[in-house]
Amino acid sequence: MDNGVLFAPASRKQEMFINSQAFLTVFGGAAGSGKTFLSLMRFLYWVEDPNFVGYVFRKNATDLKNGGGAFREAVKMFTAYDSRVKYTKQPMCIYFPSGATINFTGLDGEAGMNAIQGIQISAAMLDEATHFTEEEVMWIISRLRTTAKMNPCLWLTCNPHPDSYLRKWLEPFHLYPMGTYVNGELVEGRPKPESDGVVRYYLRVGNDMVWGSTEQDLIAEYGHLYPKDHSGKTTCKPRSFAFISATCLDNPPLLEANPEYLSSLMSLPRVTKERLVMGNWFAREEESGYFKRQWTPIIRDFDENKVKRYVRAFDLAATVPSEANHSPDFTASVLLARMTDDSIVIVDVEQYRKRAGEVEDSVFDTIKKDIEYYGATKYQAYLPQDPGAAGIMVKKNWLRLAMENGVPLRFSKVSTTKGKLASFLPFSATAESGDTVKVLENNEWNEKFFNELESFDGKRSTATKKDDIVDSCSLAFNVIATSKELPKISASKLKMR
Repeated sequence: MDNGVLFAPASRKQEMFINSQAFLTVFGGAAGSGKTFLSLMRFLYWVEDPNFVGYVFRKNATDLKNGGGAFREAVKMFTAYDSRVKYTKQPMCIYFPSGATINFTGLDGEAGMNAIQGIQISAAMLDEATHFTEEEVMWIISRLRTTAKMNPCLWLTCNPHPDSYLRKWLEPFHLYPMGTYVNGELVEGRPKPESDGVVRYYLRVGNDMVWGSTEQDLIAEYGHLYPKDHSGKTTCKPRSFAFISATCLDNPPLLEANPEYLSSLMSLPRVTKERLVMGNWFAREEESGYFKRQWTPIIRDFDENKVKRYVRAFDLAATVPSEANHSPDFTASVLLARMTDDSIVIVDVEQYRKRAGEVEDSVFDTIKKDIEYYGATKYQAYLPQDPGAAGIMVKKNWLRLAMENGVPLRFSKVSTTKGKLASFLPFSATAESGDTVKVLENNEWNEKFFNELESFDGKRSTATKKDDIVDSCSLAFNVIATSKELPKISASKLKMR
């Protein structure tokens, strides 16, 4: 920021946030930290600049208008700041005497994205940022450019959510890892105090966020992916990022005005308290959903000689993220092993977004590698077959491709009356019954697998909650658990005809 320090708030973390110099700042992580009020106050740095255009985004515009919503809070704040400030309710916009404006809008779906296409945003605030997708945040960042005398920036307010893209951003540096104890207390998923406000840097490489401690580190590793300007310098420009965790303990005015507030939070169920008081990003409501990770022990190895059968099932998609579709479904596959004691081992999970031709190549590459490693006699690969003529045509196409690739491929029909939940329940019930289902330890996919299954609520996939792994797991389990074993026939018993 170019205007120096705005003011000294009531706590160190509030001051750290309001005066953050980072391009992208995330603030919050628990209830009662004053996130919305402080976020609105940040706009006061620039409202005397006639070229300043600010935006406040919420997933649903109605939430901005409701009592206690950001628009109402902003009207109170900015009219108190300057009695000459004007505002309109439709559209929701606040007009400052200088000519600066702050706009309030919802960003729900493609229509919301199209509404801001082509506009220039000087600075933006995302209220309840875990309600957005990562692609939507990146889209907003692409709109940040201005003629105002400032550096464009974005700040996000949030409460913890274990399935949010923000957890992925924060986990490597700002959160205690799984299994961490401090002074005998389990603190996994809670923010690390020493990381608050520490600036690091990121680049968007393909569809992934990559992180570094300095700009130079990222330029050295990824600069070759960017073109050079006329003087021969790289155009790779990492962005600065800061996270400031905060709870109601960091908001003394709230506790002074509402002495019972903290006591009310401390009386909540354990998981809710971990999220809203401790700011825990790993905590998940135990009573929700149809799967819990504690049902399935993690094992480091298993005896492959005791495997009766392997089944890998795929759930197919053929779309990559784009401006029109920021969060398409994934292609996913799950490989299960049925042991001689009839227990089930989750051996491998894949998930990716690729175009149709690349999906076909990846499916057959996976099957070939499986057969090479596990052997053809015990292994089967399955695709779902939709009902009707369309499903038959898709099946014929895949069978033709399978013949060309020289690999076996089977199909399992998808019921027109049986929903996703009904298909998942047999696996869910078996997992809940004890240690019948085990998971092979793998740092690359274990968390992804557990997170998706725990968040599955029986409803269809959305931009923020996918079910591709759920569907492929359901198909693989229903095949391996219900179908009969192939008979073993000795070659000497076969008769020539």
